[in-house]
Amino acid sequence: QGLEPHGMQLNITGIHNAEILVQKKPELAEVLAKVWHSVHGLSFMDVVLTTATFEKLILDESTELLNAAYVLNGHEGSGSISRHSLQEVLISYLIIFEFGSKANLTDAARHQLMKQRMKTKNSQSWLTLVEFEEDALNTVNFLQHDTINPFVPVVYSFQVASQIVRSMARAYGQWQNSECRQMAAELRGLDLMGSGRVPLDKFYSQPKSANYVFSES
Repeated sequence: QGLEPHGMQLNITGIHNAEILVQKKPELAEVLAKVWHSVHGLSFMDVVLTTATFEKLILDESTELLNAAYVLNGHEGSGSISRHSLQEVLISYLIIFEFGSKANLTDAARHQLMKQRMKTKNSQSWLTLVEFEEDALNTVNFLQHDTINPFVPVVYSFQVASQIVRSMARAYGQWQNSECRQMAAELRGLDLMGSGRVPLDKFYSQPKSANYVFSES
């Protein structure tokens, strides 16, 4: 019976505390909180349904953040934009997506200043971010190449942009994994003795030009 759905009881620790769940589906968060404190945990079907709910919430939020990214770059969702403009929007989307609830979605001047600083610094993190959005955009262009007129400038609707950010949201974990590996490599570079430990003075004395400036949280 262990292979049957209800014979496989799973417990996803702390899932009820996920910010997106508490904000968007408080009733589900409350139910999961009760399950978390019970001895039975979640059944296989419970996990499937919860995962599907999370995916829908994240994809819906991606569209909301895309709207914000349009506004932060001075565009309206009702019109079409050029490839360069869309790239700027996608970069903004990734920045506010990564900041989560701490992101400022209304101060366009502050956002553009922050983005310009990141661009000027040209760190590995920035290059990875740009590569991620370019890959997503190029994939959509490839899939739609039969419908693109090569004799006129290519423009993109909000609907197409929404499709792109949804694909980016699905691939975000893989992209973040790459960034984590880069961060780990940076930390290993500070371990000059090969002991697996980073001296505190090295940890705190990273120059502002470094790819990652570490601090305690």
